[in-house]
Amino acid sequence: MSLVLAAVTAGSVSVSALWLTAGDAEAASTGRLVSAASGRCLDVVGNAPTTGTRVQIWDCNGQANQTWTFTDAGELRVFNNSLCLDAEGGQTSPGTAAVIWSCTGAANQRWRLNSNGSITGVQSGLCLDVSGAATTAGTLVALWNCNGQANQRWSQTGGNPTTPPTTPGSCAVAPVDPNATAAARRLLCYVYSQYGNHILSGQQESTWVSGPDYEMNIIRNASGKYPAVRGQDMGDAPDFGARGLAWWNAGGIPMVGYHMGSPAQNTDGYNGSLMRANINAALTSGTADNGRLNQRLTAWANQLKVIQNGGGAVLFRPWHEASGTWFWWSMEGAGQYNRLWVYTYNFMRAQGVHNLVYLHPFNGSPSAAWYPGKQYVDIGGADTYAGDHGPLTSMFNAARSVYGGTIPIALHENGRIPDPAQLQSSGARWVLFNTWHTSFISDGSTNPPSFINTVYNSSYVVTRDEVPNLR
Repeated sequence: MSLVLAAVTAGSVSVSALWLTAGDAEAASTGRLVSAASGRCLDVVGNAPTTGTRVQIWDCNGQANQTWTFTDAGELRVFNNSLCLDAEGGQTSPGTAAVIWSCTGAANQRWRLNSNGSITGVQSGLCLDVSGAATTAGTLVALWNCNGQANQRWSQTGGNPTTPPTTPGSCAVAPVDPNATAAARRLLCYVYSQYGNHILSGQQESTWVSGPDYEMNIIRNASGKYPAVRGQDMGDAPDFGARGLAWWNAGGIPMVGYHMGSPAQNTDGYNGSLMRANINAALTSGTADNGRLNQRLTAWANQLKVIQNGGGAVLFRPWHEASGTWFWWSMEGAGQYNRLWVYTYNFMRAQGVHNLVYLHPFNGSPSAAWYPGKQYVDIGGADTYAGDHGPLTSMFNAARSVYGGTIPIALHENGRIPDPAQLQSSGARWVLFNTWHTSFISDGSTNPPSFINTVYNSSYVVTRDEVPNLR
């Protein structure tokens, strides 16, 4: 008998073959388990093959942490059949956590698929339940009294595509720009698909040391790979557009920020970004400060449109290190920062720039006061240059407490690259890292070549050759 999880259709469930207890089955079935309520897959948190790790629902992506095998012993195995779905601690009360554990053959690791699509624990008789009947990615799964509701029904169908959609509107994630280009929508969907399952590699470029590919070549020479994300800065290189488009056409993703000079004076770039501004004047039409701000934003928009006109999309991270006090855009406090963010969002749209995925970039101390709101932000971020190669879990959790459990969170600048193994074991689900330029990648001690090779050849880390066709 072939064990098949049948489709959920129009609110009803048709099951062509029931999962029976051990001794009744003759074969195993392998595939994803999709919640009827959300269309999201049963997923091991953080893609971590560690005993005791919780399970949740997450956007379907076809990875090993979402591939489950019903064995003829009544188990639900994952990670190439190496670990089993387990009712934590052998408990039988409602609310017991569903975790993964070493396979023991015990009753708390045996399961039954019922005719209504529910999955019950053989030991407890309780159903595998998406907590609170929630449908958002990241909702944990536990055991609960069986009630037949959609958050307790599972099948092999539904869910989000494993590769980005080819047409606008075929992804459930809506960009904050309602006029976003097809490429921007595909990029946003792809970032969401990787969140919690992989981390995109990224490297900030310099343009003044041995050519604009200096850092990219260091990574290539150490690992044989290129980063998926190329970090760029309008303040460092006001001609970034052509390189960003070339990176996109080569299969990568440009991410663009700007060390913009204070609008109160004429110096642009990093030095100007450290000077004081008058944000009220900068945002008031007709003032000299507003004229300088608009002039710089227009120049930025024109470079972004080089990428847009070539069919490319951009991770757009304006006004980085929010809640810091060193750049003029943060010196006057959260309220003024948020005004500037919204002004920039509206300005870019008015300029016809619609190829942007808006990345909101905190510094190392995320604070809700500095968040302009989900209506203006596609993905979140935080950064630090402190620490070793650890997962930066506390900073990730601080950012997640502001953004919530569904928005991908980027490590948009870093010194030392976090160790992929520690990221997985800790559950710090950064969706990308972006190592800073020059000495941070070239000095041989901050990120040694051997470590670069380990990172860029990790199965958890996405490199440029592994990004699907977003064009």
